[in-house]
Amino acid sequence: MSTAAADRPKPLANYPFLREAGGLLFLSGVSARQKDGTIAGVSRQAGEAIYDVAEQFRAIVTNITETLRAVDGTLSDLVDVTIFLTDMAYYPAMNCEYNKWFGPDGPARTTVGVRQLPHPDMVVELKVVARRPD
Repeated sequence: MSTAAADRPKPLANYPFLREAGGLLFLSGVSARQKDGTIAGVSRQAGEAIYDVAEQFRAIVTNITETLRAVDGTLSDLVDVTIFLTDMAYYPAMNCEYNKWFGPDGPARTTVGVRQLPHPDMVVELKVVARRPD
């Protein structure tokens, strides 16, 4: 099973937003990219990009929520989260926002520093696995 949300941006390659296998839901890397192709949480000052990691994280959670909703799932169905950050200096702001969405009984989590993501304005991306809702 695979699904794509109509209100999400078109994938940049041939991959589904969500794939089911063995009772688990695997979401392709989720970013703050909006339907119009812009990246949430980015502003420009004198031509310089200013990143709001918390806003990007919120946009990502919204994208995850919408994708899971298509199969009657919710954030409480998440069992594993991998977070990719382009700069570990963003970790405190990302972690603060993460803690607003997930408690200590939330999904297992790994955070990884990466050199870059598919778009230069993406500074955080999540890869998540959820259980299929009952």
